[in-house]
Amino acid sequence: MKARPEVKRPYQSTLRGAQAQSTREAVIGAAARLFAEKGYAATSIEEIAAAAGVSRATVFTSVGGKAKLLKTALDEAIVGDDAPIALPDRPRSKSIRAEPDPRKYLALYAELMTEIDARLAGIHEAVRGAAGVDPDARTLWESHLAQHRQGAANVISDLTRKGGIRGDLDPESAADIVWLLGPGVYHMLVNRRGWSPERFQAWLTETFISQLLPAERVRSRRAAPIERGSRARAASRRRLSN
Repeated sequence: MKARPEVKRPYQSTLRGAQAQSTREAVIGAAARLFAEKGYAATSIEEIAAAAGVSRATVFTSVGGKAKLLKTALDEAIVGDDAPIALPDRPRSKSIRAEPDPRKYLALYAELMTEIDARLAGIHEAVRGAAGVDPDARTLWESHLAQHRQGAANVISDLTRKGGIRGDLDPESAADIVWLLGPGVYHMLVNRRGWSPERFQAWLTETFISQLLPAERVRSRRAAPIERGSRARAASRRRLSN
């Protein structure tokens, strides 16, 4: 008699897939932490394997070598997962772009950037450091900067459609401001100077608004609480005089 071919059960494939994904996430997470803490050049595959609790061979089969690990860790820090969906195409990004009010748009954008920078700042600095010693890392760094600069330009395009930027700012200069206020600044203020993420977000929001929007929009934003207080005080005086 011929032996029956083994039939693979669906749940077995699902379990193996989940285990493989869990291993991959552990490897990427370990690599990201070690690159941020020790630097790219000083981190070995053996150290990554030990931190992830896997063999050296598993690091290569689940993700790849150091260059691949660096790129994957950077990519996943930007979007927050390994789904093949670019940041601008994600629902939250689309929701932010749909906000018609420029001030609210910038506040929402600052909130998103603060969350991303919290994930990204460490590996961002690791890639920057690696760029000076590794050609692949240098290529990755330049690509990362270019993508970030394009994202900044997209913000300015959004603002232009929503009412415009300051009259003394050309779009390129405005995009440079957004580009500058990225993960490197978060790293210096939060990771190095001890700011809370909440403080950074509030500062980033105020800086975006004051540096990018026309003066009348900034004045109206700051004057609103004063005007409400003045009207309340005037109403109180009228009641007392009656």
